[in-house]
Amino acid sequence: MPISLTPEGAATELRARGRDPRDVVALSGGLWSAAFAFVEDGRDYVVRFHERRDDLEKDRFAYRWNSPRVRTPRIVEIGDMPQGAYGISERVHGTELDAADEAGMRAVLPSLFDTLDALGEADVTGTTGYGLWHGDGRGEHATWSEALMRSERTAPGGREQARDELARSGMRLDEYDAGIVGIRELLPFQSAERHVVHNDLLYHNVFVDSKGVILLDWGASIFGDFVYDLALLTFWWPWYRGLWGGIDIRAELSRHLEKSGGTIPRLAERLRACELDIGTSHIVFQASRGMLDEARWTAARTLAVLKAPLRVSWTDRG
Repeated sequence: MPISLTPEGAATELRARGRDPRDVVALSGGLWSAAFAFVEDGRDYVVRFHERRDDLEKDRFAYRWNSPRVRTPRIVEIGDMPQGAYGISERVHGTELDAADEAGMRAVLPSLFDTLDALGEADVTGTTGYGLWHGDGRGEHATWSEALMRSERTAPGGREQARDELARSGMRLDEYDAGIVGIRELLPFQSAERHVVHNDLLYHNVFVDSKGVILLDWGASIFGDFVYDLALLTFWWPWYRGLWGGIDIRAELSRHLEKSGGTIPRLAERLRACELDIGTSHIVFQASRGMLDEARWTAARTLAVLKAPLRVSWTDRG
């Protein structure tokens, strides 16, 4: 559960740490944090009180990739608290990508694609490993295939432990098991190249302003195949059918790739593996938190992805 604070409590915590906050206002936080905007010396800031300091350290680390094409807020201070930690960043303004209507999404897609292209080109020198990485820039796995399979180990985060957790929730295991088999069959087609992946594009973590998109919250970021961020869009797009159902996201991505003149070897297999990882991971995540309706939707979506024909063309609607 996120840390619970009022604006008055947040101001008190900030003053106890030598800050002079004015106009403290609560913002929408996340599963792990409470967020507040405040003004100090005429400048706008955001403070997040977070259960996990490592997520804040990842935000600070990710600023090395900040550029005109990959914009992300700068962390100016991180400190420990009796429960978790706090992080202060320069405030950025914009509207949430999730709130865009169909016309707004069509308008912002070119900027989003360009940002993902630039992120795929980001220099990962000084980092190591694959999969979920930490505030020191080190990923948890030695290879991308290992990251996808989580080594099927019983340790925290492993596939066997996740399956046990899913069983305890009362959810059926069929779709999860089928998804893991599907990932395993696609491992020979995966790329060994290592890129930074944001991995949280559609949960209030992307802002839109007049210049394009701004990436927030790198806590879920991984090292691996850059196709993963594309798979987030293709997998979850039907969830937003009420907002963006008139947009064929695969066709839009296909046109973008054709326009950029690049080719992605084994794109269909790589995209499918990423989609299945997203699906199986979220079935467990949602079910373990009692979100059983959402978990059933995700299970059905995972099975639909698995059964769909592999196509080089992305003109299918998924």
